[in-house]
Amino acid sequence: MTGLRAGVVVASLCALVAVAPANLALADGGGHVKETIKHAKEGVEHEKEAIKHLEEAVKGSNDPHAKEALEHAKEAVKHAEESLAHAEQASSHKGKGKSK
Repeated sequence: MTGLRAGVVVASLCALVAVAPANLALADGGGHVKETIKHAKEGVEHEKEAIKHLEEAVKGSNDPHAKEALEHAKEAVKHAEESLAHAEQASSHKGKGKSK
C-alpha cells in the first residue's frame, strides 16, 4: 500500500508541476507560451489517466490514507486545470493592451 500512496502523491505533484512552466513562460514574455500551454494540457491529461488507474487500485482498499491521497490528487488536477485556463486566457489577451 505504500507504493500506492507514493503513486498518488507523485500524481498530485506532477499535476502541479505540469502547469508551473506556463507561469514562467507568461512571466518572461517568451514566445513559447502556446507550446508551454500545450505541454501543460498533455501533462494534465496524463495525470487524469494516472488517477483513473489509482482509483481502480484504491477501490478495494480499506486504507483511508490512500483514499484521502487520491482525493488530494484529484483536487490538484482540478487546480492545475484552473491554472491552465488562466494561462490560456492571459495568453489570448497578451499583446491586446495599450501599446506605446
